[in-house]
Parts: sequence; C-alpha cells; structure tokens
Amino acid sequence: MEPLKPKKSDKYSKPDPEFDLKSNEKPFMKFYALAFELVVVNAIMIIGGYYLDRSLSSSPAMILIGTLLAVTTTIWLLLRATQ
Repeated sequence: MEPLKPKKSDKYSKPDPEFDLKSNEKPFMKFYALAFELVVVNAIMIIGGYYLDRSLSSSPAMILIGTLLAVTTTIWLLLRATQ
C-alpha cells in the first residue's frame, strides 16, 4: 500500500512561508535576534570603554577603542546575517 501524497491543487501542499517546520522559528525572529545582538554588543563595548577610561584615567582612548570595536563587530554581525 502506497502512502498518500498531496495533490498539486491541495492548499496544504505548499509550505507556509511564515513558519519553517525544520527550524521551528518564524523568520522575523532572526531579525529580532540580530537587533538584540547589535544593541547588546554596542552597549557592552561602549560602556566597557567608558569604565576602562575611568579606571585607567585615560580620558578618550578606551571609549574610542570600544566604539571602533563596536562598529567592526556590527559590520561583522550584519555580514554574517546576510550570508
């Protein structure tokens, strides 16, 4: 006995673009995760540079390094997400 196959005209035969059964997550969740990563990484780098400046008494040096690291990490995350 052969298993039943959906007909081409069956409305359930097409995959739903809003829900991927293999990954079990909706596509917009990837963008929420990316936005969260971008905000958290930038905040950690910049705030970390600020506190390093305060503790080392090196006024703008560490916050500038933190900002540059945040920008490069943001570019890397965006490139990784678009591949």
